[in-house]
Amino acid sequence: MEATGVHEYFKYLCVAESHLQNAISRSGATGFWQFMKNTFPEYALQITSTVDGRYNLIKSTDAACQYLKQAYAKFSSYTAAAASYTCGMGGYQQAASFQRTKNYYDLLLPEETQRYIFRMLALKFILENADELDFKIEDKNLYKFPATRSVTISQSIPELAVFAIENGTIYKMMRWLNPWLRSRSLTVTGENLT
Repeated sequence: MEATGVHEYFKYLCVAESHLQNAISRSGATGFWQFMKNTFPEYALQITSTVDGRYNLIKSTDAACQYLKQAYAKFSSYTAAAASYTCGMGGYQQAASFQRTKNYYDLLLPEETQRYIFRMLALKFILENADELDFKIEDKNLYKFPATRSVTISQSIPELAVFAIENGTIYKMMRWLNPWLRSRSLTVTGENLT
């Protein structure tokens, strides 16, 4: 995240949003960063019948960083940028205009947004102080991520199961590692996919 110019503390926003899972909220927000479907064109998250960029951790993280940079530029506050992530820049601006202040701590915002910053800060505190708080996980119980490799696709794939086998894996593992694949096939429309 820091490489994009966004403060590293915003990684806790992702934890607060989805508990680091590719979740779908009651309102339809999707993925680790919980993007709504109508938000994707602005942040170049491709959504078709075969792919959904909101499930792509790298691309959705880039999109979230882009959003947060825009929100920070608009509100001149990291706290306001984070709060606007839940109610939208428009919702935050509307509340700020009506209440005649942009300061998050002076605004009456929707209850979810009011709790959001404090939930983020609580998660940051717990995760950064896990040992001192006695949240210890033995090394043998830590998740071991499998070895992976990137493959650039330049043409459509009619059967992803066959493609997986030809590339030394199985369909289940390929879908698990690439949750942005949303179909049994992949249609490439002009741009390469990785």
